[in-house]
Amino acid sequence: MRLTMRHVLRVTAAVLALVAVAIGVLVGVQTDQHAKSVAAAARIAHARALTQREQAISKNVADFRRFRLGAVDGAQLTPNQDDYAGRTVANGPLLLFFPATGARPGEYRLFLDSAEDVGYHVLGLDYWNLGRTLSGTCNTNPRCYTELQWNRFDGSHPSPYSRVTPAGSITARFRDAITHLEQVDPAGGWNRFLTSTGTIEWSNIVVAGHSQGGGMAAFIAHIRSVAGALMISSPVESDGTFHASWMDHPSATPVSRQYAIDSQQDGFGPKIWGSWQILGLAPAQGPWRTELAPPAAGQNPHAIITTYPFPPHSDAHSLIIEDLTPLTSSGVPKMLPLWHWMLTRFPLPAVHATTPSTAAPTAPAASPTEAAATPSR
Repeated sequence: MRLTMRHVLRVTAAVLALVAVAIGVLVGVQTDQHAKSVAAAARIAHARALTQREQAISKNVADFRRFRLGAVDGAQLTPNQDDYAGRTVANGPLLLFFPATGARPGEYRLFLDSAEDVGYHVLGLDYWNLGRTLSGTCNTNPRCYTELQWNRFDGSHPSPYSRVTPAGSITARFRDAITHLEQVDPAGGWNRFLTSTGTIEWSNIVVAGHSQGGGMAAFIAHIRSVAGALMISSPVESDGTFHASWMDHPSATPVSRQYAIDSQQDGFGPKIWGSWQILGLAPAQGPWRTELAPPAAGQNPHAIITTYPFPPHSDAHSLIIEDLTPLTSSGVPKMLPLWHWMLTRFPLPAVHATTPSTAAPTAPAASPTEAAATPSR
């Protein structure tokens, strides 16, 4: 009888242990599902809000600000999204901005308008940024980054990684965009950014971009002597064991004219911060850290990490710069002080130099894309 009771107790204990494990697994699954549901809901809300904002503002787009080239040198452009332009003075330098993978220039109106208000001419340029991310395409192949970015730049380096033609390249799109803007806004002095022979006056241009677009800006600053470069959540081109091969060559633009910023919550952080180290933007002790306050007078860090606590399960990689970035109760972007500090690292016209923008962004409606691949940032 004692043996039977002891056996029963052992069986009961084993059953209870199994039940406890099952409950733990169930709770873990439910917690994971809840987290995924929250993240999915946040993405849906982000997309819905952006769509509503586009619909509301697209009815009130003024003058030359939003335009679509359609074709360059007789060749139909693909992708073919709207470019975005603006200016406050006739003699400001140009901020040439490249959006992230799958994004459009008009999704960065808050940032671009703040650049316009401090004295820049602004051109958010559409370019080939569809399909997989740059890092997703090249992974740990250093030469892939260089070949792909060179070809997107001027169409002269076709490879298995990029089939962009010269007509669809950044340089061709840029020339046509400037020609268009000179025609529709002759008082703007847009022709200052092209020579009489059609070459680009890089010395009067600050290149900037987000994510893959920031990597493109960094690449251009490396091969051309530009007025400056701003990299937001980018470049995503190193993980500490490899880096894009173009980074091994001397930069045409000195590091003193290059600045970068990222969020400590960015999932791509390690690949971005590794790139900063290779490019010489971050000191050995690491990037300069702050929540929202810009560097004080006398400080000039070239790599900044914001510790601002973006909402859980949100895309900090994008919210640091896109139009759905967090706002204050009065509708001003919380990141504006850091944006403004970076934008004013370069010589600007005296007028408007202290009036950062608080205007709402205007984003264009969607237009056809080049490939069936799903965009990702």
